[in-house]
Amino acid sequence: MARSPNTIPDDPSLRDLLLTIEGRRARARRRLSAAGFAAETREAPQARPQRAVTKIAPSGPGTMLDIHHVARNLVRFSVARPEGFGFIAGQSVRVEIDGLERRYTIVSAPHEPHLEFFVELVPGGRMFERLRALRPGGRVRIASAAKGGFRLKEGARRHLMLATVTGVNPYVAMLRDAVHRGVRDLGCIIVHGASHADEFGYRSELETLAAERPDLLVYIPTVSRPEAPENAGWDGSTGRADALIDPVRAAYGLTPADTVAYACGNPGMVDNARQHLGALGFEVRTESYG
Repeated sequence: MARSPNTIPDDPSLRDLLLTIEGRRARARRRLSAAGFAAETREAPQARPQRAVTKIAPSGPGTMLDIHHVARNLVRFSVARPEGFGFIAGQSVRVEIDGLERRYTIVSAPHEPHLEFFVELVPGGRMFERLRALRPGGRVRIASAAKGGFRLKEGARRHLMLATVTGVNPYVAMLRDAVHRGVRDLGCIIVHGASHADEFGYRSELETLAAERPDLLVYIPTVSRPEAPENAGWDGSTGRADALIDPVRAAYGLTPADTVAYACGNPGMVDNARQHLGALGFEVRTESYG
């Protein structure tokens, strides 16, 4: 039987995990309240069906709208959306900058007027230099139609989503789309791993959503190097994302009968999650970066 999210288990490690999550939710609720939002009483709109993609532009020009250097090798940027370009939340596209192409997952939801990306760069690499030099107004080309089958499974009651750093991208897109369509009770649990706390590019957005819409999301960021100077003051979960699979399963009573699992990001984490969850009988959807 699934454990109620409000029930604190007897196991000390599970109790600490849930208390950490509830503490983060409480802080996010306070931020919402200070900003004038009544998150606890806000009611979701009626769900709208996901619109089919009826027109796909295979390529098109784009203009860099903004760029933000999240951490040393992490960049978040937005590009004007080419006319007629359509996609489904979770898909990716080839992006060309100054003659060099890379495939990136789209963070935007399908209804948004721009295309947003969050990417990890190889220091000294060719795309590293191009993106570091690019400024708003620069030219970017969307060099392919959107593709990819890493999508939310319709009809599943709960979704366990594992990610490392930029592997959170498709989940952000899926959740933005769910909010826009008025979906209720989606039951997503994101376990988001990174070496350092400054690598959580969407932490504020996801913590706020988790506090405002607990029916949609539980968000668990975890750092794998808590002793690093960059993580001074970190009071959240620690360890690799895949190492938290069993504690999170136990804390929330996740079973193969009611939960679909997803793993996106570092190939090592993805492989570990696929093998571990697959052996337990879960359906596992994966996408590796790198």
